[in-house]
Parts: sequence; structure tokens; C-alpha cells
Amino acid sequence: MDGECSRGDNQESILSHQTSEPRYMTYEYLESITNVFSEERIIGRGSYGVVYKGVEDGKTIAVKKFKSLFDEKKFMKEVNYLKMLNHKNIVPYIGYCNENPKIKQMFNGELVLVEEPHMLLCMEYLPNGSLRDYIADKSSRLDWRKWYTIIEGISQGLNYLLGQDPPVTHLDLKPENILLDDNMEPKVADFGLSRLLYENNTIETVNFAGTLGYMPPERIHENKISTRFDIFSFGVIILEIIIGDRNYPAVNETPFDDFIEMIRRCIRIGLLCVQPDRKKRPEIKDIIQMLRDYLDEIKTR
Repeated sequence: MDGECSRGDNQESILSHQTSEPRYMTYEYLESITNVFSEERIIGRGSYGVVYKGVEDGKTIAVKKFKSLFDEKKFMKEVNYLKMLNHKNIVPYIGYCNENPKIKQMFNGELVLVEEPHMLLCMEYLPNGSLRDYIADKSSRLDWRKWYTIIEGISQGLNYLLGQDPPVTHLDLKPENILLDDNMEPKVADFGLSRLLYENNTIETVNFAGTLGYMPPERIHENKISTRFDIFSFGVIILEIIIGDRNYPAVNETPFDDFIEMIRRCIRIGLLCVQPDRKKRPEIKDIIQMLRDYLDEIKTR
């Protein structure tokens, strides 16, 4: 079935992971730990809000303040989802705020009382930033084993989400939403678009943004989402880590097996060329031959 994943790998159901439930925090308190949401405390911006650095009892936390137009019901749904999630590759949430104080505003020349929604989420602060920082920074020099373990960690977090009953989909999985802890352990974050899937694990929707380049064709052309939505986004992230660009090749332009073989040959040639012992490096004519062999094979099909 579409969206089928290894629920057996999740040792306990989502309902059993509620020992550290996010606590309610007042808006006034969150103002006090973020220096009244000052500009110098901003550590990130997204389509749904701004993230500030807060200091609580000497410990740094991240406070996400959602835009006032963010739907309150959607926000509380997200809070309820987060209360149930507990996994080493999911960013831990600490608290939340949902207040609607009345403030005075001028309307048609008169002072009137209007509600000003305050919706915020507080989460663990991860000092190593996001995966985007390391993909973009060519000097970060993470070795391939570390990249591999990061990819594996993301897959574990994704498996946990999609392994719930019903599955939880992220719908905006991208490098900016993969945060890294002190040990470079990846944690999936920002569930601003997440939702639960019911029945056949496929629903139709037109009410969310997502990020172009990480959305699958069925979302763009048919407004459909399923548990395979996040799988597509994860694949784009993997390719972006490998080739440094999310402009992945169109499968219908380059046959899948050809694409894999071309990448394999180029990686092999590259590794041969950078051997410390110069005597083991190939001659340029040998490199040309290795490249030409496969092109000639394709032509003779």
C-alpha cells in the first residue's frame, strides 16, 4: 500500500511517548526571555513565522513566533501532534503559547478593542544550525561518513513519523528544516505544515505552501499528498548533499540505470585522480577511455 513503512521498527506507539509533554508558557514570559522579541535575538525566518533565541534559567531555547494570520485551529493541531512525538531524530519541543489579548486600536477615528493572536512554539536550541548551512558552506569539510550518518539519521526520523498510526507527514522537508545537535545528529524540525493522513493514506489539498523543488509532481499537478510526499523530498535532500544542487535530473530525460552508472563512474574516476601517490593516478588518456566506454555502450543500444 502507498506509504507503507516499518511500523514494527518503532518499539512503542506514538501515544506512549508523552513523558516530557510541552508546557504552556505565557506571552509575557516569552517576551521576558527573548528581550521582547528583539531583532538581535532572531535566529531564523520561515514562511510561517520568525524564530528567536530565548534564555531560560541560563539555558538557550528557540522560540518560534507564528504570523498573526496563521490559523489558530491549525496551530493547536500542530501542538497536539508535537505532544505525541518523541524520537532522537525529531527536534524536542519544550512549550507553547496561544493567547488572544485585546488591545486598543484606532478604527474609523475611534479606539476599539481588537484581539491580537499570539501563537508560539518553544523548542530545543540546536547550536550547529541547519543542514542547509553545511550544504551551502563548501568549507565545512564534513567527511563522507558523517554525511552518510546524517542521511541515515534523517531516514530514522522520517520512518518514525510515517510509522505512526495514522502516519504524520511533514510536507515541507528540506535542509533548512533539518537541525543538527552538538554531535551533528540530525533532527527533523518545523512541522508548520504537518498533518495526519487517514484511510487510504492519500488526500487532496490546496491549502498549504510547501517549497518548490522539494514537492513531488503529484502535489504540483494534482494537489495530492500522501506518505510518499516526504519520501520525494528526502530524495531531493540526498541528491543535494551528493551533487550540491537540488536541480535533480529528470528521470524521463536520463534513464535511471544510466544516471546511476554515470555517477558511479565519475566518482570512481574522481577518487582515482586524487590518490596521494601520484604514480597511482590514471593518465588522461585512460580517463578519457573510461568515460568513452560507457558513452559508446549507450550508443550501441
